Amino acid sequence: MHNRMLLVSMVALLGSCDYSGDWLFAGQVDGVPGVYALIDEDVDLDFDGVTGEWEEDDEDLDGDGTTGEREPRADEKYIMPRRVTNMDELRAATIYGEVGPSGSTELGGVTASFLGTGGDICVWVDPETAWWSQAVSPAPNEFGNYFSYPDNVFDDGDIDLYVGLSVYYTGSPGERMGDFYVSYTDSLGNEVPLQLSECTNTGFQNQLDAHAGRAMPEHCEVSNTQKDISYTIAMQTFSTPLDDDRLGYGLLVTEGTCDDLMAILRTSGEMADQGTEFRLEECLIQGESINPNKAKNGPWYGYAALGGDEAIWDLSEEFEQHFCGTKRMSNYCKDEAEFQLTGEGATGCAWNSLPEKDNRCYCGDLSDTPKGGSF
Repeated sequence: MHNRMLLVSMVALLGSCDYSGDWLFAGQVDGVPGVYALIDEDVDLDFDGVTGEWEEDDEDLDGDGTTGEREPRADEKYIMPRRVTNMDELRAATIYGEVGPSGSTELGGVTASFLGTGGDICVWVDPETAWWSQAVSPAPNEFGNYFSYPDNVFDDGDIDLYVGLSVYYTGSPGERMGDFYVSYTDSLGNEVPLQLSECTNTGFQNQLDAHAGRAMPEHCEVSNTQKDISYTIAMQTFSTPLDDDRLGYGLLVTEGTCDDLMAILRTSGEMADQGTEFRLEECLIQGESINPNKAKNGPWYGYAALGGDEAIWDLSEEFEQHFCGTKRMSNYCKDEAEFQLTGEGATGCAWNSLPEKDNRCYCGDLSDTPKGGSF
């Protein structure tokens, strides 16, 4: 009886207010769209002499009723796959950007298109920053000791990567995100969904359509692309960083295989013969932890266009390089905590809020470590 009265009261309460559920979703961030499409880096959208970006203004540049930009022509919408042979060329080929929340139940993310070359194409995306699960065993093995400190989850975001023929893409680039599912009607009249993505992401126990998870890179190799046929890259925003809701990312679209890119990293002398494969992947693209106070008007085509290490969060590259190497993360985290919390001029760690200039901590609060007998 009491349960029934409680249910009736709850229904009456919900029915008596204007309930939209907006509070469940992160709000949109000014200057960081939740959905947009990348274009060729040489397109001058507003004829101001600057390519690859536009400024908001009140002029209708192409007569379509919208101000502040013009619609790119069909031949301007494609990004060019690049062939890279060393780390300098790789950094120059990396496209950097930010994406924010959609502000609703709609999928957010970024799309890009490229034309097939007849050969293999690798698409590689790395969202900020790096993430791990803390090892809490009282007698951990060597792998557990490496991650004995918790990660700072507030600075990490997640992008899920899909690539397929543009003709199968269900979204509208720059307006609405979609996927590569199409419906097939069998002989009994049943609707059967077919996944026509060119990416085969296999997870634990051979689970199909798996994704790497929070802050981890994802890559897709499209073998023997059809020459001059359009392919669409769909980078769906699974989550944005909790501290500022601005998810930085780096994107590579290169000729050849993804193993070719990893071979460049391994033989570059920067991270050669270090770490395990999954940790090394984090260091292929660096600089994706973009500091919005220093870098303006993205996207940026190349590390130099971004502004190099002057445009990213302090120590973010050093943190990733330590993550990719063979040294224990506990050593890095201990030094970071001592510097930020007790060192000269220490300002404390920003674990759950927008960091100031020098107080972003990439490791988490050690006091958050689960204790025996607790949940």
